[in-house]
Amino acid sequence: MRDHVNPKILFVTTPIRPEPDSFPPIGSLSIISALKREGYENTHFYNIDLLRPEYDQVIAHIKDENPDILAISAVVSTAYGYTKKLSLDLKKSLPDITIIMGGNLGASAEVLLHKTGIDFVCTGEGEKTMVGFVNCWLRTKVKADFENVNGLAFLSDDGNLIVTPYAEPVEVHQVYNIDWSILEDLNQMEFFIRPKESSPLYGISFSKDSRSDKPQKKGKSIATMVASKGCVAKCTFCHRWDPGIRYIPVPTLMERIDFFIAKYNVGFIDFGDENFGSDHKWLAEFLDEIKKRDLVWRVSGMRVSTISLEWTKKMKGAGCSSMYFGMESGSQKMLDVMGKVTTVEQNKNVVKWLPANGIHTCLQLVLGMPGESQETIEETMAFASFYAQNSEYTDPNKLGLNFAQALPGTPLYEYARRKGLIGPSIEDEEKYLLQISDRDARDGESYINFTGYPRLLLEKWYFDIQNRTRNAFIEKWGVRSYQNVVGEAHGLPVLRKLQGSAVKRDSGYFAYPQRAMEQIEVMKGESNYQSGLVKGQDAGMEGHEKNEPSAIINQISLFLLFFRKDMLRYIPIYYPRFFWRLRFLSVVLVWVNVIRKHGVKYGVNILLEYLVWKISNLFSLAKGRPMAKYISLRKVINKNFLSGISTDNPSMVKLRKGR
Repeated sequence: MRDHVNPKILFVTTPIRPEPDSFPPIGSLSIISALKREGYENTHFYNIDLLRPEYDQVIAHIKDENPDILAISAVVSTAYGYTKKLSLDLKKSLPDITIIMGGNLGASAEVLLHKTGIDFVCTGEGEKTMVGFVNCWLRTKVKADFENVNGLAFLSDDGNLIVTPYAEPVEVHQVYNIDWSILEDLNQMEFFIRPKESSPLYGISFSKDSRSDKPQKKGKSIATMVASKGCVAKCTFCHRWDPGIRYIPVPTLMERIDFFIAKYNVGFIDFGDENFGSDHKWLAEFLDEIKKRDLVWRVSGMRVSTISLEWTKKMKGAGCSSMYFGMESGSQKMLDVMGKVTTVEQNKNVVKWLPANGIHTCLQLVLGMPGESQETIEETMAFASFYAQNSEYTDPNKLGLNFAQALPGTPLYEYARRKGLIGPSIEDEEKYLLQISDRDARDGESYINFTGYPRLLLEKWYFDIQNRTRNAFIEKWGVRSYQNVVGEAHGLPVLRKLQGSAVKRDSGYFAYPQRAMEQIEVMKGESNYQSGLVKGQDAGMEGHEKNEPSAIINQISLFLLFFRKDMLRYIPIYYPRFFWRLRFLSVVLVWVNVIRKHGVKYGVNILLEYLVWKISNLFSLAKGRPMAKYISLRKVINKNFLSGISTDNPSMVKLRKGR
């Protein structure tokens, strides 16, 4: 029976990556905080993504809690399978429960409302929508009344899809205004804020900055925060609910930082923004204030069009140790298709300026967008080689490589639907959502091939970029330098740990080979090898003295160790010259690896596809088909959006277009 004064509300997260990430669930926490400020104190949090309980435990826990309203946070569309199962099973056990779901999966509102146990979908920023939703839930007995709540999608009593206008955005000083006692009461803050000595983030982003080792930084903690919400860009593969970007006022942000410094002894901050510092007036004020606090900090998301050499130096001087950018491609044609509104020259400037000023970064690239061809891949490989040859201290394995994944609410998804790569019906869309559920964009069986080239060739592109980047570094800086950046910086601690322990699963934050480097850094941080590092060849890597018996034994031992621990992805990293010499066999090597990962049946299918393509090319009957004109997919889709698929529900148009 409904509590018409203080309903019980339970927020739950869904598992996102293979392992829990240090990024706090700020969306859920912000909405819970907003509800509590409005007097809804009987609001609780069950962080499934962090706790990773068995599924039966999840059902049992929610049944024991017996909430009036269950709010599911599904921040990515790959959570569809879990969300469907959870909502349907709970409806059987708790038939009177009201289930509302928020997050980017909400772009598939029509599928969710027809195929799962979800009653309502929050279609945008949740703070005001959830307060309005609970207010309405308390007073109404008629579903139609929810049409007065902005930011909702639901089915009317007669089965029609209702999508209300988006809610007004929260005021800038209220963006992510979080009551951190929510996590404190659950004893979960220690996972998200850790001393540098035990935090995986330290090795990944802070340890290479000399300021991190100063005496006053001993025992300091690392926290993840955000300084803004949204993004100025409209990349055609990216979905978001927020139009534009809102920067938290610097005085408000500094109050929050000072709270973390005072309460949790924070000396390092990871700013998890998507689009840090595009407002240069805000950035200047921020740098003046952050510099006063003697913090070392990193930026997880920034645009190459934002940064300049002058700003690079200013940020370094204010404590910045690392910056990450969505550079995505080394081909201007592909950047245009992605709608990046950036240039290859800007990408090159970043990878020149940052190492020159002691700031760490890595390449994050997206492959396989419509129009991708051997020509555009060659351009991207040239750019990756430029990155590797810019500094002797650049790790050429710092590459985050993903294939483009079509996510609902993006032009790329709608392009796939109009090309027949995703069927037109609700059933077809659900089939695709189930296909990508609980899988990342690097998974060979989950991404759509937009290129017209065989899938095996796409896998070869992925391998070739890594192979050429490593070789470019060695050509410029030599094997010894490669050993230093890979062996000394990453290798020995993890090798020692591997010899006596199971392999830790990676977080899934980046794609390989950067993911492999991240995993090594995590394991390095968890081991206590802080000194006595030996050169890479002593860890068994390829070395100059390869003919010495001890070196040969080390190499064989390391090779066998990777096999025994099922860590084959490390072999090309530790034996780059061997794989460069075998590059003429890369198709074969890639095919064997595909069979290892996905099975013989899948391997045979992509081999047959490749052979048919090769034979057809011999007779000029078929080739990869790059786009005739390289323009943003958003322009392509917007020209015929409403007339694209005749069976589409008009109520879904604004959700399909994104913001």
